[in-house]
Amino acid sequence: MISKIEYFLKKIVGCILALANIVPSLVVIFNPLLFVMFIPVGVYAVLTWPWIILKDIPDPFHPGESLYWLTYIIMFKRGDILFPALDKWGLIDLSLLVVGSAIFLASFLSWLLNLRRNGDLITDGVYRFTRHPQYLGIILLSLGLTVRSLRPISFIAWITLLIGYLILASLEERSLIKTYGLRYEEYSRRTAFIIPCLRFNISDWLSVRKPYRYALFIVIWLILVILVLVGARNLAIAFR
Repeated sequence: MISKIEYFLKKIVGCILALANIVPSLVVIFNPLLFVMFIPVGVYAVLTWPWIILKDIPDPFHPGESLYWLTYIIMFKRGDILFPALDKWGLIDLSLLVVGSAIFLASFLSWLLNLRRNGDLITDGVYRFTRHPQYLGIILLSLGLTVRSLRPISFIAWITLLIGYLILASLEERSLIKTYGLRYEEYSRRTAFIIPCLRFNISDWLSVRKPYRYALFIVIWLILVILVLVGARNLAIAFR
Protein backbone atom coordinates (compact mmCIF):
# COMPACT_ATOMS: atom_id res chain seq x y z
CA MET A 1 0.00 0.00 0.00
CA ILE A 2 2.78 2.40 0.95
CA SER A 3 4.64 1.61 -2.27
CA LYS A 4 1.55 2.46 -4.32
CA ILE A 5 1.15 5.78 -2.49
CA GLU A 6 4.82 6.58 -3.15
CA TYR A 7 4.36 5.69 -6.80
CA PHE A 8 1.38 8.04 -7.22
CA LEU A 9 3.14 10.81 -5.30
CA LYS A 10 6.13 10.53 -7.64
CA LYS A 11 3.77 10.74 -10.63
CA ILE A 12 2.08 13.83 -9.21
CA VAL A 13 5.42 15.52 -8.47
CA GLY A 14 6.63 14.63 -11.95
CA CYS A 15 3.56 16.20 -13.52
CA ILE A 16 3.99 19.35 -11.42
CA LEU A 17 7.64 19.66 -12.44
CA ALA A 18 6.77 19.11 -16.09
CA LEU A 19 4.09 21.80 -15.88
CA ALA A 20 6.47 24.19 -14.13
CA ASN A 21 8.95 23.62 -16.93
CA ILE A 22 6.54 24.99 -19.55
CA VAL A 23 5.03 27.77 -17.44
CA PRO A 24 7.41 30.47 -18.82
CA SER A 25 6.15 29.72 -22.32
CA LEU A 26 2.52 29.68 -21.19
CA VAL A 27 2.96 33.02 -19.43
CA VAL A 28 4.24 34.55 -22.66
CA ILE A 29 1.51 32.94 -24.76
CA PHE A 30 -1.19 34.45 -22.56
CA ASN A 31 0.57 37.80 -22.31
CA PRO A 32 -1.82 40.54 -23.54
CA LEU A 33 0.89 41.90 -25.83
CA LEU A 34 0.79 38.68 -27.86
CA PHE A 35 -2.87 39.22 -28.67
CA VAL A 36 -2.04 42.60 -30.20
CA MET A 37 -0.63 40.58 -33.09
CA PHE A 38 -4.11 39.31 -33.90
CA ILE A 39 -5.92 42.66 -33.80
CA PRO A 40 -5.73 43.05 -37.63
CA VAL A 41 -7.16 39.53 -37.93
CA GLY A 42 -10.11 40.59 -35.78
CA VAL A 43 -10.66 43.68 -37.92
CA TYR A 44 -10.48 41.47 -41.02
CA ALA A 45 -13.13 39.12 -39.62
CA VAL A 46 -15.47 42.01 -38.79
CA LEU A 47 -15.10 43.68 -42.19
CA THR A 48 -15.76 40.49 -44.14
CA TRP A 49 -19.16 40.05 -42.52
CA PRO A 50 -22.00 40.82 -45.03
CA TRP A 51 -23.37 43.75 -43.06
CA ILE A 52 -26.98 44.65 -43.90
CA ILE A 53 -26.16 48.27 -43.02
CA LEU A 54 -24.30 48.52 -46.34
CA LYS A 55 -27.72 48.69 -48.03
CA ASP A 56 -28.20 52.12 -46.46
CA ILE A 57 -24.80 53.53 -47.44
CA PRO A 58 -24.74 55.12 -50.92
CA ASP A 59 -21.90 54.22 -53.25
CA PRO A 60 -19.94 57.45 -53.92
CA PHE A 61 -18.59 56.11 -57.22
CA HIS A 62 -21.77 54.52 -58.62
CA PRO A 63 -24.75 56.89 -58.26
CA GLY A 64 -28.04 55.23 -57.44
CA GLU A 65 -26.44 52.19 -55.80
CA SER A 66 -25.58 51.27 -52.24
CA LEU A 67 -22.37 49.66 -51.04
CA TYR A 68 -24.16 46.36 -50.51
CA TRP A 69 -22.73 45.17 -53.84
CA LEU A 70 -19.47 44.65 -51.94
CA THR A 71 -21.03 41.47 -50.55
CA TYR A 72 -21.81 40.13 -54.03
CA ILE A 73 -19.87 37.32 -55.68
CA ILE A 74 -17.01 37.73 -58.15
CA MET A 75 -17.40 35.02 -60.76
CA PHE A 76 -14.24 33.71 -62.41
CA LYS A 77 -14.16 31.78 -65.67
CA ARG A 78 -15.65 28.31 -65.31
CA GLY A 79 -13.15 25.48 -65.44
CA ASP A 80 -10.19 27.71 -64.53
CA ILE A 81 -8.17 25.66 -62.05
CA LEU A 82 -6.20 28.70 -60.87
CA PHE A 83 -9.15 30.54 -59.34
CA PRO A 84 -11.88 29.31 -57.00
CA ALA A 85 -15.54 28.70 -57.75
CA LEU A 86 -18.53 28.48 -55.44
CA ASP A 87 -18.01 24.76 -54.93
CA LYS A 88 -14.22 24.39 -55.11
CA TRP A 89 -10.87 25.87 -54.24
CA GLY A 90 -8.47 27.10 -56.90
CA LEU A 91 -4.71 26.59 -57.03
CA ILE A 92 -3.95 30.22 -56.17
CA ASP A 93 -6.09 30.54 -53.05
CA LEU A 94 -5.24 27.05 -51.78
CA SER A 95 -1.50 27.60 -52.30
CA LEU A 96 -1.60 30.93 -50.46
CA LEU A 97 -3.45 29.32 -47.56
CA VAL A 98 -1.04 26.38 -47.28
CA VAL A 99 2.17 28.41 -47.69
CA GLY A 100 0.98 31.15 -45.34
CA SER A 101 -0.04 28.65 -42.67
CA ALA A 102 3.32 26.85 -42.94
CA ILE A 103 5.29 30.10 -42.61
CA PHE A 104 3.24 31.22 -39.61
CA LEU A 105 3.50 27.90 -37.77
CA ALA A 106 7.25 27.56 -38.46
CA SER A 107 8.00 31.09 -37.25
CA PHE A 108 5.71 30.81 -34.22
CA LEU A 109 7.35 27.53 -33.19
CA SER A 110 10.79 29.07 -33.67
CA TRP A 111 9.76 32.00 -31.48
CA LEU A 112 8.50 29.68 -28.71
CA LEU A 113 11.67 27.57 -28.79
CA ASN A 114 13.75 30.73 -28.58
CA LEU A 115 11.84 31.77 -25.47
CA ARG A 116 12.74 28.47 -23.86
CA ARG A 117 16.43 29.06 -24.59
CA ASN A 118 17.18 32.67 -23.78
CA GLY A 119 14.59 34.94 -25.40
CA ASP A 120 17.30 36.71 -27.39
CA LEU A 121 16.91 38.28 -30.84
CA ILE A 122 16.08 35.61 -33.44
CA THR A 123 18.03 35.87 -36.68
CA ASP A 124 18.10 32.26 -37.87
CA GLY A 125 15.56 29.88 -39.39
CA VAL A 126 12.77 31.69 -41.22
CA TYR A 127 13.97 34.91 -39.59
CA ARG A 128 16.95 34.85 -41.96
CA PHE A 129 14.61 35.74 -44.84
CA THR A 130 12.17 38.15 -43.22
CA ARG A 131 12.13 40.10 -39.99
CA HIS A 132 8.41 39.47 -39.47
CA PRO A 133 7.64 35.94 -40.72
CA GLN A 134 4.57 35.54 -38.51
CA TYR A 135 2.96 38.60 -40.07
CA LEU A 136 3.96 37.38 -43.53
CA GLY A 137 2.29 34.03 -42.85
CA ILE A 138 -0.95 35.65 -41.69
CA ILE A 139 -0.95 38.04 -44.65
CA LEU A 140 -0.56 35.18 -47.14
CA LEU A 141 -3.06 32.78 -45.58
CA SER A 142 -5.65 35.55 -45.20
CA LEU A 143 -5.11 36.49 -48.86
CA GLY A 144 -5.90 32.88 -49.75
CA LEU A 145 -9.14 33.09 -47.76
CA THR A 146 -9.90 36.44 -49.39
CA VAL A 147 -9.55 35.06 -52.91
CA ARG A 148 -11.63 32.04 -51.91
CA SER A 149 -14.45 34.20 -50.52
CA LEU A 150 -15.07 35.73 -53.99
CA ARG A 151 -16.38 38.95 -52.42
CA PRO A 152 -15.09 42.52 -52.99
CA ILE A 153 -15.60 43.38 -49.32
CA SER A 154 -13.10 40.66 -48.41
CA PHE A 155 -10.44 42.41 -50.49
CA ILE A 156 -11.08 45.67 -48.62
CA ALA A 157 -10.78 43.71 -45.38
CA TRP A 158 -7.51 42.15 -46.54
CA ILE A 159 -6.08 45.53 -47.57
CA THR A 160 -6.94 46.78 -44.07
CA LEU A 161 -5.25 43.73 -42.53
CA LEU A 162 -2.15 44.26 -44.71
CA ILE A 163 -1.76 47.91 -43.76
CA GLY A 164 -2.47 47.03 -40.15
CA TYR A 165 0.44 44.59 -40.08
CA LEU A 166 2.76 47.03 -41.84
CA ILE A 167 2.01 49.58 -39.13
CA LEU A 168 2.24 46.99 -36.35
CA ALA A 169 5.58 45.68 -37.64
CA SER A 170 6.95 49.22 -37.87
CA LEU A 171 5.92 50.01 -34.30
CA GLU A 172 7.44 46.73 -33.17
CA GLU A 173 10.73 47.66 -34.85
CA ARG A 174 10.88 50.91 -32.93
CA SER A 175 10.84 48.85 -29.74
CA LEU A 176 13.38 46.34 -31.08
CA ILE A 177 15.80 49.11 -32.03
CA LYS A 178 15.57 50.51 -28.50
CA THR A 179 16.20 47.05 -27.05
CA TYR A 180 18.97 45.76 -29.33
CA GLY A 181 20.38 48.96 -30.84
CA LEU A 182 23.02 48.54 -33.55
CA ARG A 183 22.63 44.79 -33.46
CA TYR A 184 19.06 45.03 -34.72
CA GLU A 185 19.91 47.76 -37.23
CA GLU A 186 22.57 45.51 -38.77
CA TYR A 187 20.09 42.63 -38.88
CA SER A 188 17.50 44.84 -40.58
CA ARG A 189 20.00 45.95 -43.23
CA ARG A 190 20.64 42.37 -44.39
CA THR A 191 17.12 40.98 -43.91
CA ALA A 192 13.91 41.93 -45.69
CA PHE A 193 11.20 43.76 -43.76
CA ILE A 194 8.34 41.36 -44.58
CA ILE A 195 8.63 40.07 -48.16
CA PRO A 196 11.76 37.84 -48.50
CA CYS A 197 14.52 39.09 -50.81
CA LEU A 198 12.79 42.47 -51.16
CA ARG A 199 14.84 45.20 -49.53
CA PHE A 200 14.67 48.95 -50.05
CA ASN A 201 16.94 51.81 -49.10
CA ILE A 202 14.39 53.80 -47.13
CA SER A 203 15.12 57.47 -46.58
CA ASP A 204 15.33 58.67 -43.02
CA TRP A 205 12.02 60.55 -43.17
CA LEU A 206 10.24 57.23 -43.82
CA SER A 207 11.99 55.35 -41.03
CA VAL A 208 9.98 53.62 -38.31
CA ARG A 209 10.69 56.56 -36.01
CA LYS A 210 8.98 59.11 -38.28
CA PRO A 211 5.23 59.80 -38.47
CA TYR A 212 5.40 60.21 -42.27
CA ARG A 213 5.82 56.45 -42.65
CA TYR A 214 2.49 55.79 -40.95
CA ALA A 215 0.77 58.59 -42.85
CA LEU A 216 2.00 56.99 -46.08
CA PHE A 217 0.52 53.65 -45.05
CA ILE A 218 -2.87 55.32 -44.49
CA VAL A 219 -2.70 57.01 -47.90
CA ILE A 220 -1.85 53.67 -49.56
CA TRP A 221 -4.79 52.05 -47.76
CA LEU A 222 -7.14 54.77 -48.98
CA ILE A 223 -5.93 54.49 -52.59
CA LEU A 224 -6.28 50.69 -52.64
CA VAL A 225 -9.77 50.80 -51.13
CA ILE A 226 -10.86 53.36 -53.73
CA LEU A 227 -9.47 51.13 -56.49
CA VAL A 228 -11.61 48.25 -55.22
CA LEU A 229 -14.70 50.46 -54.99
CA VAL A 230 -14.19 51.79 -58.50
CA GLY A 231 -12.94 48.70 -60.31
CA ALA A 232 -14.70 45.73 -58.74
CA ARG A 233 -18.32 46.75 -59.32
CA ASN A 234 -18.51 45.32 -62.84
CA LEU A 235 -17.04 42.02 -61.65
CA ALA A 236 -19.47 41.42 -58.79
CA ILE A 237 -22.91 39.91 -59.31
CA ALA A 238 -25.74 39.27 -56.88
CA PHE A 239 -26.09 35.57 -56.09
CA ARG A 240 -29.38 34.51 -54.59
